[in-house]
Amino acid sequence: MEKGKVALIAVVAVMLMGIVGISMCIDIKGNDPEIDSFQAVETVMNDQNVSEYYSSHFKVEEWRITTTSLIGSAPDSEALDGSVWKVEIMERSCACSTVKDLYVIEGYVSASTGELLDVSTKSVLESEYDKKTCSSLSCH
Repeated sequence: MEKGKVALIAVVAVMLMGIVGISMCIDIKGNDPEIDSFQAVETVMNDQNVSEYYSSHFKVEEWRITTTSLIGSAPDSEALDGSVWKVEIMERSCACSTVKDLYVIEGYVSASTGELLDVSTKSVLESEYDKKTCSSLSCH
């Protein structure tokens, strides 16, 4: 009787783990974005204003960083499914050790449709931009 009880508990435990595993896979798959981070960067770069700004200000690849992150929504915009790619492309204006201008392209792309929701370009001092970026901490 003891062995039968242990075997039954083991079978139930394995079944429960299988059910939990399947539901996690379904949930994870359901949240996968249709648009990947590379497509999001491409969408931002295809914007006419971004393309012109990039051509005018971005000169040295070693001074540049591109980041993408999947966020809930874009500022001042509504994504259809609540997931948005935030794309940041930044480049220092020079390689000297003092705080210099940082050229920034910031765009938001719907992860489900690939629609460009918002985009901006700006030039700011490194000290005024996000302290967590590579360009303001340790790259130069």
